[in-house]
Amino acid sequence: MKKSYKLEQKLDKFPFRCSCVENIIMLIMTLISGICMILQVQAISDFIDNALLFLEKQKLDFDFYISALLLIFFVTIDWMFPRIISILGQKSELKLKEKYRPLLLEKCAKLKYRYVEDSESWDLINRVLKNTEKQWVDIFEAVLSFLQLTLKIIGILFIIAGYVWWAAILILIFCIPLFILSIKGGKSNYKAQKDTSNLIRRYEYLDQILNEREYIDERKLFGFYKKVDETYSEAYKKAFRIATKTQIHWAMKTKLSGALSSIAALLIITTLMHPTIKGVISVGLFISLVNAIFSLTSQMSWELSRNIDILVKGREFYKDIKCFCRLDEEYGVLELPEYVEDIKMIEFKHVYFRYPGTEIEILKDVSFKMENGKHYALVGQNGAGKTTIIKLLTGLYSEYTGEILINGKELKCYTKAQQKGMFTVVYQDFIKHALTVRENCELANPCGTILEERIMNLLDKFELSDVVNEYPNGLDTQLGKVKKNSVDLSGGQWQKLAVIRALLGEKKVQILDEPTAALDPKMESEVYELFQEMTDDRMTILISHRLGFAKIVDHIIVFSNGTVLEQGDFVNLMNKQGLFYQMYQEQRSWYE
Repeated sequence: MKKSYKLEQKLDKFPFRCSCVENIIMLIMTLISGICMILQVQAISDFIDNALLFLEKQKLDFDFYISALLLIFFVTIDWMFPRIISILGQKSELKLKEKYRPLLLEKCAKLKYRYVEDSESWDLINRVLKNTEKQWVDIFEAVLSFLQLTLKIIGILFIIAGYVWWAAILILIFCIPLFILSIKGGKSNYKAQKDTSNLIRRYEYLDQILNEREYIDERKLFGFYKKVDETYSEAYKKAFRIATKTQIHWAMKTKLSGALSSIAALLIITTLMHPTIKGVISVGLFISLVNAIFSLTSQMSWELSRNIDILVKGREFYKDIKCFCRLDEEYGVLELPEYVEDIKMIEFKHVYFRYPGTEIEILKDVSFKMENGKHYALVGQNGAGKTTIIKLLTGLYSEYTGEILINGKELKCYTKAQQKGMFTVVYQDFIKHALTVRENCELANPCGTILEERIMNLLDKFELSDVVNEYPNGLDTQLGKVKKNSVDLSGGQWQKLAVIRALLGEKKVQILDEPTAALDPKMESEVYELFQEMTDDRMTILISHRLGFAKIVDHIIVFSNGTVLEQGDFVNLMNKQGLFYQMYQEQRSWYE
């Protein structure tokens, strides 16, 4: 909690400290610009009065030239300063991206795994990470704009109050409903943004299916474009309805603000006409005030509403930042792997587990042992709990009851660095890293380098050496579809590369979770046999619905509805003619 609080404080101050010089310059320029706007009213008045005097006398006074120069100066300031402030704002945003974003990404990397699988938390994380820097810059610029507008209002009020005091009070009265409307509009806009986040994510994904090239084969083969388009349209319509409702409210608010501002302007101008006719207010001052009032009312109906909208949304965004900072972290998660002693025994003793926020027990009284140098298989139907076992074993979740023992020591007693040094996992949905072949392989050992000979040896064994030998860059051949000359692998080749990366890690326990889904049964058996050969001195855990590897492992653990239903070697389980026997019989023809 203390660390979260420190991060919260740091993130509070960092946007301003990071761009301190730019922010100070922007503030000074805003103050100067606001003061110049007030002085501009007087400059316009003097210029017009001097021009009228020239028409009367046919002679230009020195005052005319002075007023003209002052007017040019103030107009120049009015034109130049906003553009400089905009450039400084962009510079500030870039600085924040450089220094502020790493703090957010580091926090994100430290978050407990459960937040990734929780949609509400994931939405919060995405809101915080999406255009965070621009949000801060927009908030600061809105504050500056609000400050400038306030200075202008105060200046004009002082000028008008000197002639018609109650007109100044009238302006203040009309400002109150504008503030209220703007605040309500800001809250509703941000709420709409939060309400549509799930829908937006859905139709963005559907948009990928309809447009990106990774899906083109299936689009053409299955002809599902129309079906997906209908689903996409429905998701878009739902989000559009919410967005439209918000926009209507915004438009109504803006129009109402504009109407109130126009009424106020007309009343004030009408009020100022009488002292102008009486000669109390000069013609130049009257025209200047009319110009300033129309400019002011326009700003109050649009800019004031927009700026308050940004500030209110910023307040809600700030709440999200605080919630994000207070999400629980896994300490030590960023540490490099710390390789531990040989793992002689892994034991699950009466383990129960349910995912956070649910009441359904995924694992119920699970107990089994695994020994070093042996190969194990976890099998069972979908949802039986196999992958959950791996998530617990690798420390992704720690909220279990019972005991998970590594060499007789509770898993929770090991540091995160030590846990990372124990296991290598190849997941079913492994990542296709758009890196070079060498970089893909070196991910296995972030603590050092891997000899080129070892890489080439494994590539050759898994029949991937052609990927290197056929291209001039060799191991430095770019993979994926990120560059013009990059090489994209087949699904099976990507899976083989993932297995190679696991072997290069040389960790004590090797885990393959559905790693051969893109391979045909014959190739699958060959990969498993090769994997077994190369990990003969290590503990390996294999998970797959396809049972071609069953004959080559030492021990099979069969899961059903979160419990260990049966276990033993291949021959023993086939003789029992239980669930494993039934599953294998259904697939037998694939391997004969």
